[in-house]
Amino acid sequence: MSVPAVGSDGNGKAVRVRVIAPSSIGEPSNLEVFRKFFRDVGMTAHVADSIYRPGADLFYANTDQSRADDLVDALTDDSTVLWCALGGKGASRLIPYLEALPADRKQKIRDARKTLVGYSDATALHVYLQTVYGWRTVHGTMLEMIANGSVDGRSVNALMALLTGRSDRVQYQLRPVIAAAGHADGLSLRAKLAGGNMTLIENTLGTAFGFRGDGRIVFLEDVNTKPYSLERSLDHMKLAGVFQGAAAVVFGTFKNPSDEDLFPLVFQRFAATVPFPVFCVDGIGHTFVNNPLPLNTDARVDGPTRSDAATGTPFYTLTVDNVYDVEPLTARTAGSVA
Repeated sequence: MSVPAVGSDGNGKAVRVRVIAPSSIGEPSNLEVFRKFFRDVGMTAHVADSIYRPGADLFYANTDQSRADDLVDALTDDSTVLWCALGGKGASRLIPYLEALPADRKQKIRDARKTLVGYSDATALHVYLQTVYGWRTVHGTMLEMIANGSVDGRSVNALMALLTGRSDRVQYQLRPVIAAAGHADGLSLRAKLAGGNMTLIENTLGTAFGFRGDGRIVFLEDVNTKPYSLERSLDHMKLAGVFQGAAAVVFGTFKNPSDEDLFPLVFQRFAATVPFPVFCVDGIGHTFVNNPLPLNTDARVDGPTRSDAATGTPFYTLTVDNVYDVEPLTARTAGSVA
């Protein structure tokens, strides 16, 4: 099923946002900040006070049942965008409720094909909705970060451009993890891009909706992960077949202030053991700059597009289609970069 763009004017009036809190609880007073944000950008938004219930659960924004009921209602109402308030923990606990829905409700979710926005713990929902229902989603900042000023305004603007249809794709610069493995004759690969938070991706293994990278550009990011733990997870995912048939892997931001200098070594050791190209990209993950990345949409990697003047390291360009219908990448001129 196709997903039409939200409107030719691109001003957000056709976007109907439903704010959801499937994970941890944020600051209840920020709910009014969310409402003001949407008024300021000209979007219609449903922000219910009930999504945050302090004391209702030891770990989460509300009880499992309440969060599940709200999520199901959001998946099947007339909204066009579901925007997560906060990550943290708890989203995966709602999947059994989604699995238990009657066939008619599942069909409504399949037909809706809305856009889910979030990252971190929201990865559990990204993977589930993509695998089970074929949704296209957006790995992007959450509303608590906007309310608290903990995300770069340029990242928010880029996300809004996607959601309103003002931008039909995003484009980022990639660095090959092993420079010597660069493709001297040039590289131009096309595939769907999928992924998200590595811990949550790994947690899907062994489930009916387990993540698979076959034929995909796999994106991974994480926070508070030790380098040895990252390597252990990558080894586990390799043994579990996650990367079998993958077109490429792109590592986003891996944030752990005490050991960040060791992450490049882990990336290099991983890249040396796989048959596909491996890249890094800045500004996507748990950082102040957290740029949006459409998931389960067409993408391509082209290059080298330029080289670092000091080191000679080649750079490649990642182009990813918006979640709304655009001209397929396969229909564009091979050498063109939007």
